Amino acid sequence: MDNIIPVLMCGGSGTRLWPVSRSSEPKQFHALSGSESLFQQTVQRFRTDQYAEPLIVVNTNHRDLALREIGQLSAGSARLLVEPCVRSTGPAIAAAAALIAEEDPERLMLVAPSDHVIEETEVFTQAVSQAAVAARQGQIVLFGIRPTHPETGFGYIEVGEAFNDASFKVAGFVEKPKQAAAETLVAGGRHLWNSGIFMFTARTILEELEKYAPDVLACARRALSTAQRGNDTIRLAADFDTAPVISIDYAVMERSERLVCIPVAPEWRDLGSWSALWDVGSKDGDGNVSRGDTLLQDVRNSYVLGNSRLVAVMGVEKVVVIDTADAVLVSSLDQAQNVGRLAAELAAAKRPEANLHKRVRRPWGSYESLRSGETFQVKHIIVDVAGQLSLQYHHHRSEHWTVVSGTARVTVGERVFVMKANESVYIPKGDVHRLENIGDDELHLIEVQCGTYLGEDDIVRLEDQYDRIVTI
Repeated sequence: MDNIIPVLMCGGSGTRLWPVSRSSEPKQFHALSGSESLFQQTVQRFRTDQYAEPLIVVNTNHRDLALREIGQLSAGSARLLVEPCVRSTGPAIAAAAALIAEEDPERLMLVAPSDHVIEETEVFTQAVSQAAVAARQGQIVLFGIRPTHPETGFGYIEVGEAFNDASFKVAGFVEKPKQAAAETLVAGGRHLWNSGIFMFTARTILEELEKYAPDVLACARRALSTAQRGNDTIRLAADFDTAPVISIDYAVMERSERLVCIPVAPEWRDLGSWSALWDVGSKDGDGNVSRGDTLLQDVRNSYVLGNSRLVAVMGVEKVVVIDTADAVLVSSLDQAQNVGRLAAELAAAKRPEANLHKRVRRPWGSYESLRSGETFQVKHIIVDVAGQLSLQYHHHRSEHWTVVSGTARVTVGERVFVMKANESVYIPKGDVHRLENIGDDELHLIEVQCGTYLGEDDIVRLEDQYDRIVTI
């Protein structure tokens, strides 16, 4: 039997976990539970003989992050299906299924979010094996989590009559309920939390998309037919932009007659809010969860995170305090589900804190903006060992590099030379240049940009080892 292909959805924004989760680096790329990011934990979960190489569906803005995090893992490869824009899960799953069907339409697909925590993996593994039986019979299998309490942040699946020994037909769905309704659903015993994890063959989901959402499938197929393929990355063509913005739930799940559900209790967590992280965190004697550099006095039942400095909290209870380099969140624990409203307000006001962290990760390392004005910007650039920026030039700015530590190989025009600490170089506007770390340690330098426009889109790449040159 062919191994199951995990299709890992990597497009969530996680605005309820602002200011740590931002659109440029959403929650799945942060270590919110354990030493690895949620995305890395998800990839590792599917590194067993039960599964084939995963297919990761990711937005073009997060491709570099995904590649970097995969590269940090000990072993194993993955394919990336890159969306030119976000169109929700319906078009994304349609494109993934069409790609897999090119090789084998009967291949099993396990579609899973990349930001969940599953602690009892052996329980989940058993459920996957049970789901495969029904999926090979042409069913769409949903994984329903047995609820442990009335939860208003999840949707629910209503369980119907038995389909086989392990699964049940789906009788209906309930959107995220109010508290009283959630209590009624849990007390009735016939509703499960909707995990957002599905299994089906490529043929089955394509048939259901053709039946219920043909416009979604048509756009996905057009985008795949002219996709740019290479180096384990498939970049969907611009036709994908014309696909309707619709979730797979609305496109197929709430209309299909081929749905069954596997009830499972694998210690599953959707860490979608700060209150959820407090729920699962390791608490002190006063019910507090604290991480980072924190000092708590007379504080109870609170979540405190210090990322960039000492955070001292005194004389409060049931609060959330989140520190980052450029923003601090203070909220009651009861209101933590509504943090996404703040993120939306910041985005509407075009505040950079809605989208970018001060430290921005790149496949070669990272940079942090230290100071900026109308015609200048100062950055701290860190290049990983063996990291290499693209061969590039700029239309609107010049740059001045000063090495602080490490050893750099620098290309400016026809010159190629080595720079070490306390050495610098000026790069005029329009000159082709590149920076490489050829030492055994991180390379640190200060970059001073001067020009009429300093945006990150003023980069013309000529060569790039991270495959970031897109042919239009």
